[in-house]
Amino acid sequence: MSEPRLIRKYVNRRLYDTAQSRYVNLEDLRELITKGQPVRVVEQATGVDITTPVLLQIIAETQRGHAPLLSAEFLATVIRLGAQGSDPELSGRLDRTLKGMMDKQPAIPSTSAGGASVSVAAPAGYTV
Repeated sequence: MSEPRLIRKYVNRRLYDTAQSRYVNLEDLRELITKGQPVRVVEQATGVDITTPVLLQIIAETQRGHAPLLSAEFLATVIRLGAQGSDPELSGRLDRTLKGMMDKQPAIPSTSAGGASVSVAAPAGYTV
């Protein structure tokens, strides 16, 4: 797996791809990720890693006007489970479940961006 491509987010909300030395938008990032390129997004002013919120924003934008990738019920369950905070292993289990699904579909590139996890399944005992 290649190193994550560093994307800087400036105060004016613009995203800058340091590898290509150009400004990009969410669609550009979605295309990179779809092609298997891991990305890491940091705030220019603070250096804080904001990869996960940006990936969530890409998912939200993709869902507008299309069949939803994640159902409202699933998202509500994730919110409830996160609010409980009683399961520190939840993120890892969800990540492993998704990666297991990816192994069954080799045409879809499997990457993780800057430590960010994508969650798609509930732990044992929960239904989504």
